[in-house]
Amino acid sequence: MKSTFLLSLILLSSICFAQSQNTFLLKGNIKNFDKTFFEVIVDGFFNSTTIAIKVDKKGNFSKSCAIDGIQNIHVQIGDEYKSLFAAAGDTLMLNWVNNEDYESFVVSSTNKDRIQELSAKLKLSEAIDKSFNELNDKLYAKGMADSTKFKMINDLYVAEIQFLNKFSATSYSFKIYGDSYFKYASLLQRHKLSNKYTLTRVTGMDHTPMSFMDHTFLSEQLFKQSESYRDFIYDQVRFSAPFRAFMWENNKNTPSNFVAGYYHRGFAFIPIISIRDWFITKAIMDGFGHHQFNDVKKVYDDFLITCKTPAYVDTLKNFYVNFEKLAPGRPAPHFTLKDDSGNPVSLKDLRGKVVFIDFWGVYCGPCIGDIKDNGAKFHEKYKEKEVVFVNICVDVAEKEWKKSIKDLKLDGKNLLAEGWTNNQVCKDYAIQGIPHYVLIDHNGDIITSNAPGMWELVGEAENILDRAIANIKK
Repeated sequence: MKSTFLLSLILLSSICFAQSQNTFLLKGNIKNFDKTFFEVIVDGFFNSTTIAIKVDKKGNFSKSCAIDGIQNIHVQIGDEYKSLFAAAGDTLMLNWVNNEDYESFVVSSTNKDRIQELSAKLKLSEAIDKSFNELNDKLYAKGMADSTKFKMINDLYVAEIQFLNKFSATSYSFKIYGDSYFKYASLLQRHKLSNKYTLTRVTGMDHTPMSFMDHTFLSEQLFKQSESYRDFIYDQVRFSAPFRAFMWENNKNTPSNFVAGYYHRGFAFIPIISIRDWFITKAIMDGFGHHQFNDVKKVYDDFLITCKTPAYVDTLKNFYVNFEKLAPGRPAPHFTLKDDSGNPVSLKDLRGKVVFIDFWGVYCGPCIGDIKDNGAKFHEKYKEKEVVFVNICVDVAEKEWKKSIKDLKLDGKNLLAEGWTNNQVCKDYAIQGIPHYVLIDHNGDIITSNAPGMWELVGEAENILDRAIANIKK
């Protein structure tokens, strides 16, 4: 891999799409539809937004949806999603027959080029997505040689590009080809192959700007249009930076501040201000969801001064207003949920004891792993202590949840927050991913909204939970 990022030959203005939000119109008809709405996910610069589209009794719908520039959208049909992309000012017409083969799904537009682009996106998804998901799983096989992994990635990438070459060039070909390239470049990155292998250049791509596509190029145009490119940049700078190593001033007696590290990497490796400020903003927002509040707050305070993009300053300030509610010492958000016997359990009812909350899911591998490997030992270690264990399942309905807690023999107060990100308790505790652990003191105040997992607390060394229990007697 080259020692530094190269600037793309294609640079646009440094004004980010995040600074002005526009809309696109989604309308159409669903036959045999027995519900009042369906959902559309719109990708963004920092997270995805789920939009409910109301459907009338005749199956008609029409809704103007907010969008930042050009973004991927995902239309939920049954248990599957149809992936498209929309631009500000678009009008997209969708029609399908509910409970029939997904081939009944038809998308159209008022723009001729857009019809071809949307058709290409749909057909590509139907032809490649299943193989891509299977490839993702195969790459984690133990003992597989790097050369074998690369061949599997590269072969499917070549097949995808050859499929796209069947379609004529349009104004958004750069985005479409860029999405594909960086989807596979991310696989190389994830499996630590980027420094050894490069994706093949496929004959027939001359009608697109793909000749400039390279994982060491930094393109503001593609940054604005491609989520897969933004994902690649985010992980590239955090985990696979082009320099072998670097150091920033840090007291060796203090815990490592990962977000501070990402902050310094952003300044070291990203020369385009708008992309650099986006990267650091995203790292801080993610940091509040996964690292210690006070560590991230130090980076947040500093970046508000150094950030050169006003829109991202506003984004961070608005984000922080909500997340500050989970700062250490703040009252823990109240909730009342039903347990596996159907009885309501409220957080205020647990006052007087330390509360350890485990947000988990039946289909979350790390969640199940921590429960199976450490759950019994963890509960045994603290069974005589002043602590209550609350397990909040977020990803399934009641029947499947009850079966799972029975199979796992899961101790503690088992509660269900069906609907995950749509459930109020998940919103209040800013649950962005699972497993996620929260520690609340005996007065009902937050100790940390990012507590260590059970695997970190089962050892003999004194930990944050031990200290919280000891504080009850003070």
